[in-house]
Amino acid sequence: MDLGEWLLLGGLSCCLLLLVDGYRRARRRRGHVLSAATSSALPTRQIESGRAEPDRAPTLAEAPSAPSPAPSPAPAGSSSSLESHAAATLIGSSMTVIGDIDCAEPIHIEGRLDGILAADEHHVVVGAQAEVGPQLSAGTLHIAGQVSGEQRVRGTAMIVSGARVQGTLTAHRLQCDEGATLSGNINVGDHRLGDPRH
Repeated sequence: MDLGEWLLLGGLSCCLLLLVDGYRRARRRRGHVLSAATSSALPTRQIESGRAEPDRAPTLAEAPSAPSPAPSPAPAGSSSSLESHAAATLIGSSMTVIGDIDCAEPIHIEGRLDGILAADEHHVVVGAQAEVGPQLSAGTLHIAGQVSGEQRVRGTAMIVSGARVQGTLTAHRLQCDEGATLSGNINVGDHRLGDPRH
């Protein structure tokens, strides 16, 4: 065989190895997903006896998982009442985002956003510890934290107790709980809600 045939054979071998490795990784990933789903449903005889069958070692799916902490009640003013938006993008409490976000899905902010947030047709949640500004546009808005600057809401803006809103809030409807702090201009009703980025 000449050099060209050896190179072709080597290339085909590499492709075969990549395919086998991809198949192996997919099976492993599927196994992890299945084991996570079945870890809470351990066989009864293992739970009762506290050990696995004597003739074999426990499999990954049968290994006891770490106990998950019991959910604690949400503090007043938190956004846990909106957990129906589980598919939302999350900016966690330890995150700081500096820049613009153009969102095509609901977004839940627990951290800090310093920039323009455009989620014109979607639900935006500003958590109790969150800080958002200077511009925000949303389909609906739930504020439990601090928002400053210009906020434009096509639907309802909900401001819960403990929330702080500074600047200009323009919304079709407004729901404000006792204990919220509002300072600035509030425009409620059929105002024309243009794009705040222009």
